[in-house]
Amino acid sequence: MDNQYDENKNIETTVDEEITEELIENETPNEEMFDEEGSFFGGGDNTYVKKADKYEDIKSSAFTMLIVGMLGIIFVILALTKVINIPFSEATAWLFYSIMSIVFVSFTIAGLISLVKANKLKEEAAIENKKIDEINNWAKDNISQSIIDTDLDTNETVEILYFFRADKIKNLLMHQFEDTDEGLIDLLTESIYTKIYEDNESFDEECD
Repeated sequence: MDNQYDENKNIETTVDEEITEELIENETPNEEMFDEEGSFFGGGDNTYVKKADKYEDIKSSAFTMLIVGMLGIIFVILALTKVINIPFSEATAWLFYSIMSIVFVSFTIAGLISLVKANKLKEEAAIENKKIDEINNWAKDNISQSIIDTDLDTNETVEILYFFRADKIKNLLMHQFEDTDEGLIDLLTESIYTKIYEDNESFDEECD
């Protein structure tokens, strides 16, 4: 009976040790938490796109659709007025022109809608850029290596140090700018970390 009790106790102890090791393993930063470039926020994992970049993309798409749509409409008009001669039968010609007209008008309308959206986004981008400047200026005045490395064991590996330093920068920014999108904070955290630890700059130049 005692032997069975001791055996059960040993099994429980072994299970407890395995669970404890697993928890420690999960809580400790490791190389798998970083992407190929060694970024905790993962470059590609951080999907946040600044509004200024979105504005440029939408504006470019809008102009492309407008140009294609307007050139297509001009082509259809020239074909209908026989300026451009297309050897179609009458039935085939009207079917072709009808479909092409719908396509090119749709492109033009989509381009105009995108242009309106881009103009609205331009205003939002200006507001976001001011917020970015505000955050960068605050970081320049209030975040330094000495502040970040306080209470950190600098003998740790570069990857683990990056994790803790980046996390500390992010927490400082989130505390100071609570109303800011976390994705943008992640983006700026990487920029600020790079300025402080990798570029060997004193933060006198503004972060992009």
